[in-house]
Amino acid sequence: MTRQCHRGGRGALWALGLLACFAGCKRSAPAAPPLPPAAATVNGKPIPISTVQRELDRARHGEEGEVKVPEQEVPRLARALLDGLIDRAIVLQRARAAGVEVSEAEVQRATDALADEARKGGATFNEQLKKANQTQEQLSDEMRERLLASKYVAEETLKERASPAEARAWYDQHRQEFEEPEQVHCLQIAARTPEEAKSALDQLRAGASFDKVARLVSISPDARKGGDLGWFARGTMPKVFDDTCFSLATGKISGVVASPYGFHVFKVLGRRAAKARSFKEVQAEAERRATAEKRAQAERQLLQQLRSSAEVKVDEKALALVR
Repeated sequence: MTRQCHRGGRGALWALGLLACFAGCKRSAPAAPPLPPAAATVNGKPIPISTVQRELDRARHGEEGEVKVPEQEVPRLARALLDGLIDRAIVLQRARAAGVEVSEAEVQRATDALADEARKGGATFNEQLKKANQTQEQLSDEMRERLLASKYVAEETLKERASPAEARAWYDQHRQEFEEPEQVHCLQIAARTPEEAKSALDQLRAGASFDKVARLVSISPDARKGGDLGWFARGTMPKVFDDTCFSLATGKISGVVASPYGFHVFKVLGRRAAKARSFKEVQAEAERRATAEKRAQAERQLLQQLRSSAEVKVDEKALALVR
């Protein structure tokens, strides 16, 4: 009997030890990694500082390559980027609550458009993704969010449209944008030396075709077109071009004119007087542009309204970690 109790006691101790081992193993399991600190929360939803850092890194990689951001400017830029992320988060929350949806086909079309732009710029889509430190999945997720936010804002501001009176008022305020300045249509021959230009001028005065001489003599790319510069207004060409061509009568040929680009001979083919286009001529464009401005103003008001009703908390200490 004593031996059985002793065995039973040893069995109980073994079971207790095993339970203790299990309990100990459970306690020693590695803890879940802490969530990254949030630069801000929007209605309780965090915007991690890693997201702000990613946007800052993108800002440093412009279209023309690496952009140097002075160290003292980083906090200001990071805050501006965070403000944009906050606005987007607020709009996304409202869009989802309103039941706005974006289809996979819409996301794919937008992604394909980016790929086409990359190819036109001489880079592959994968190269663009690598430059942005982004995966295809991340791009799709971001594109979906941008499309969703844009669709919500568009639906909220769609009813905004400029009335005929507002379009007319907009035209009156931007009348100068619809003024067509005086223009001239000119040909040119550009030579390396004054002697070559004088020789070309002599040929023209002897009756040679300007087109033929330009194609044979001119060093300018427009020589392929017989020296045709097309129609241009003041200020769109070098000053010496304006000074010469706008002072010549139609059909007249200039003397040899020096410029930083060589030595030129010009011929004026035609002139157009300055003209102001009437409201009736540009009414459709004025209505379109006035409507675009009205909707942009409505969008700004919508964002202000949404932000004022949202609970936004910015963690300045976390934001300071962005570098």
